[in-house]
Formats: sequence, C-alpha cells, structure tokens
Amino acid sequence: MHADAMHADAVLIIKPHIDFKTLLGLSSEALGYNPAEKSDAGILDVSDVERFISALAAIRDQKSPAGLIAGLLTHVSFSVFLACEERDMIDVLQSAAAMSFVVADTVARGVQVAVISGTLAQWRDAVSNGSTLATEGEVRLCFNRIHSLFEGAGLDVWTDFRVRPAPDKTFYLEDKRNC
Repeated sequence: MHADAMHADAVLIIKPHIDFKTLLGLSSEALGYNPAEKSDAGILDVSDVERFISALAAIRDQKSPAGLIAGLLTHVSFSVFLACEERDMIDVLQSAAAMSFVVADTVARGVQVAVISGTLAQWRDAVSNGSTLATEGEVRLCFNRIHSLFEGAGLDVWTDFRVRPAPDKTFYLEDKRNC
C-alpha cells in the first residue's frame, strides 16, 4: 500500500459489556423499582449502552426519560483502532486530545495506526471537533468513519448536530445550537 493511496479507516475494538442481571437485581432491590423499565418498555430496540445510561438516569431520578442522556455519557468507554497517514494522525489526535492513545508506524511508509480510548462523551466531542467544514478532508473522513461506527452501534449522541455534505464527498457536523 502506498502512502498516496492511503485513506483513513477505523474499527471499534472495545465496547462496554454491562452485567444487567447484577445491576438491575441490586438496584431493583435497593430502590424498589426496575431502573431499566422505561428503556425495556420502548417500542424500538435500544443498544445495551443506551439501556445502561437510561438505567443510570432512572437510578438518579425514577421519572427521567429513557435515552442517551448527555451528562451520563462518561460512564461508558470505547476504543477505536485507526489507520491513517502520519500527517493526518497529528490532527486526529489533536481532536481527540482528551483521550488516551497508543500510536505506531506501520510497514507502509507514512502510515500510522493508533488505538484511541475514551468515554462516549469524549468520542462525541472528538467527532464533533474533527467533523467540521474547516477540518482537512482526510481527517474529516476519519471522523466520519468513527461517527458511522457509533451510529451503527446504535449510539447517536450527535442529536444536537445536523449532518451536512462537504464538497469532497465527506460530511461535516453543524451544531444546531449555534444556528
């Protein structure tokens, strides 16, 4: 593979495993209600992460709505394996500055790989920061792929953003709160 032909790619390699039997058993006994009741009663299938965050919200406040509550996204962590050109990796890591990472050169000249780990809140911020119109296309492509990984896992934490097409066939995230 030549560095000129390298396009960023990303794979979600670590997702949380939640022991619902223990969590719901203990919390139901302690609280007198099932904190996952609202997410379990929903019409749509929800991811384990959404169910967990909904349960956390219900532990805090039984009347809270089910869903991905922004203030609780720090309770789950994910790791992504990423490959991209060395010059783009610097920008990727700057957007993900709050997260832990390991970077290495590959056998392909000018290409690096990284494992980046962070909470769902940190990933939300990194993808938002790396998916702006001002971001270089290859870096934005990298964050577009990461965005798609989380969306594919049922974790749409970018509801405050609009997905807009960029001229280079990538997309950028436009913050609805600033419009």
